[in-house]
Parts: sequence; structure tokens; C-alpha cells
Amino acid sequence: MTSLLGLADVERAQRAIATYLPPTPLRRAFSVPGGQAWLKLECWQPTGSFKVRGALSVLSSLTRAERGRGVVAASAGNHALGVAFAIQALGGDVPATVFVPATAPRAKVDKLRTFPITVVEGGATYDEAAARAAAHADRTGAFSVHAYDDPRTAAGQGTVALEILEQNPLIGTIVVPVGGGGLIAGIAAAVKAQRPDVRIVAVQPEASPALRDSIAQGQPLLDYAARPTLADGLAGGIGLMVYTHRHLLDEVVDVSETEIEDAIVALVTHDQVVAEGAGAVGVAALRSRRLRLDDGRAAAVVVTGANIDARVLGRLLTQR
Repeated sequence: MTSLLGLADVERAQRAIATYLPPTPLRRAFSVPGGQAWLKLECWQPTGSFKVRGALSVLSSLTRAERGRGVVAASAGNHALGVAFAIQALGGDVPATVFVPATAPRAKVDKLRTFPITVVEGGATYDEAAARAAAHADRTGAFSVHAYDDPRTAAGQGTVALEILEQNPLIGTIVVPVGGGGLIAGIAAAVKAQRPDVRIVAVQPEASPALRDSIAQGQPLLDYAARPTLADGLAGGIGLMVYTHRHLLDEVVDVSETEIEDAIVALVTHDQVVAEGAGAVGVAALRSRRLRLDDGRAAAVVVTGANIDARVLGRLLTQR
């Protein structure tokens, strides 16, 4: 079983990525009635997603020999963008191959192809892309940069929490979208070490409640047959990392596709923030009142990504 992350791991990652990534804003959410919610705008990262934190954390730790072997990653899009950005930021001398499912949003794939990496599309799901990436690593010896199930990835993603607590020490709840679970594992480890009173809430789409079902069944569902969802970045199984840290999570909430659509439109309309489906589920949980803030304390909602297809966004805005 994966070992637990500590605060020192997240602080080490923060030192590694600080040169390349300034803190993202934490600002009041007008899309959530009541004035208690704040948006952590990871959608404003240079790649449009928080995933760049974990990628930089991992790649900056590689030895010269590991870099020389090249790297490989599987992604629904955002992790691959993080890997590509990290390689460029660190000098651009690491050969990289990324595997993405054929269903990955074109906004992400088109952005990926602007970087000097090899992009391989194929398969219908992230899990299929991950299997192909693992086979490539076995065949070539390339170093595998995992999207969520590596302690260095999770520690890098957990640096979000250090920024939140510094930006607003009065935060009482942190709301985190969950796919593979590296982000919430890193956040929970960092927060509970300093502020055990802060509530950590996981949000997933109803179409892929892998974390909820893993906890209910008492085993990590590493593969999960998700239904189609606008929150494509959250579809599929969880990792051992988040399952090992499940005792640090206070609540798991699921949201519907209609609620995700509503949140995307509300973020644009009220906050002038563009978010992809996976990035909007936290706002969806609050707007639908599936998640309630009954203790009077403010909540930080991590808006994890902005890479939504323009056609999808246009359709939602037109319909609503």
C-alpha cells in the first residue's frame, strides 16, 4: 500500500515548483449564493489546469539518467499538458510521449500539439490510454510520469492547499474535484497536518463515483466503467494514493450532468471564469446544495481546469 504523504513532502514540492508557477488567485465566488464560497483559480495556470503542479514536482526530481531515458504519460489531456509545460520549463531536453484517449477534448489535444512532444491518440477511455502508456514504458524504458498515483505528483498538486491557507486563513472547508485522486490526497495531507478542523470534501460526477464506491466496497477501484460525462477529466478509477488517504476526507459528494452544466454557465455569467466540466463540479455541489456550509465558515472551491471545447461552451451558454 502507498505510504502516507506528510506536510514536509508538500513543502518540498512547493520549493521545487515556486520558480515556475506563481500562486493562483483565491477570490470570492459570485456564482455561489451566500457569499461563503471562494474560488481557487487553478484554471488560470499556464496550461489551464492544476496538473502542471504535479508534473513539475516529478520532472524536477528526475536524475540526469532518468531524463535521458525519456518520459511517458497517460492523460485525458490536462496531465499531458502539465508534462509538456514542465519539460519546456526545465530546458526542453527530455524526449516525451503522451497517450490520450480519442475522446479527449480537442481544446486539450490541439494545445498539446503546440509542444515538442509525441502525442498518441487512441482508445475510448483514460484507463485504455494508461495501459498503452505502461506498455510503452516497458518496451522503451521511458520514465512513467503518473497523473495521480505517484507521491511526488500528489505532493506537487497538494501545494494548492498551502496557498489557500495562506491566502485566507479563515477557510473552513476545501472542496476538491476527484478523478484519480492525487489532488485531494495532497491537499488533505497538507491541510490536516496544520488545520485538522478544516473539512475536506471530495466531489465526483454521478457518472463516475469511483471514490464513493471504493470506500463503500472497502477496496480501491483502480478501473471503473464510467458513463459518459461532461467532467471527462474525472472519469475512471481512483488510485491507491487517494484510497490510502481516505481517512483524511470528511465527505464525498456526487453531482449530476445537469448540475455540472449549470455550474459551467454560472461561473462564466457571474464570475467571468471559464471552467471545464471537471473544474466546475465543486461549484455544482454548492449551487445544488448537495454540499451545505452550515458551520458559517467560508469554503475554498478548487476550480481545477479551463480546457473546455469552445463548441461545448457555446452550446451550454446558448441553451441556458
